[in-house]
Amino acid sequence: MTKDSHQPDYIIRKRRKASWYWSWAAFMLIILLGAIGLGYWLSERQYQGYGSANERLGNLRSQLEESNNSLIHWQQQYQVEHQVTAELKKDIQKLNTQIHNLEKEKQAFLRIFDPNAVESGLQIASFVWESVAGKVDQFNFRLMLIQAGQQQRDVSGSYSITLVGKQDGEDKSYSLQELEALSQQDTQFKFRYVASHRGTFNIPEGFVPELVRVQVTSSGRGGETVLQDYPWQAESQQQTPNEVEDNNVG
Repeated sequence: MTKDSHQPDYIIRKRRKASWYWSWAAFMLIILLGAIGLGYWLSERQYQGYGSANERLGNLRSQLEESNNSLIHWQQQYQVEHQVTAELKKDIQKLNTQIHNLEKEKQAFLRIFDPNAVESGLQIASFVWESVAGKVDQFNFRLMLIQAGQQQRDVSGSYSITLVGKQDGEDKSYSLQELEALSQQDTQFKFRYVASHRGTFNIPEGFVPELVRVQVTSSGRGGETVLQDYPWQAESQQQTPNEVEDNNVG
């Protein structure tokens, strides 16, 4: 008997129990839940890492802001202290100069009543000037004249004050009368012991002073002329009076 080639083959498989499928399904479910749990745990850990990094970044930013605020505070304090120190130096310099000028005037007063003074007659005791507060090119001046030695009579005459310097690179001079700081009557004097003259003058625009020339001339028989140059110092433009040793000629 021969096998029919057209007859189909049959495979017989053993039918699995329902419990096997339920076990497999439960296993897959456990794996799925484990994967979900693992993913959640990794996500939480990553979030916590980001949170810690953000917290540290926030702390660093706070520290940086505090450092900047501290730096600004110290810079402001330094600027204030520097400005106060500079003002104190100016005040001390001004007081020292004023003390020096007062000492010069004191010596001048002593010469007035010294009958044995080496230099007698008309003298320029002192000439000082200082800038007017808040005005760069305006100055107050004070001229003190004395008659040293024996004062047997009044001395009279006139004085002139001239600014000598440069303008547009050329030599230039201005008398205070030209600048309308003094009138003809203001320049006249008559005294026996001491005379003080005050006034205010302005520096012409573009003019750079180099010295102030003071000339005093007494009138009458035996009249004499006293000439004194006072160098224009930079501090005179910082509200500091200037005083230079007298060098009378006449």
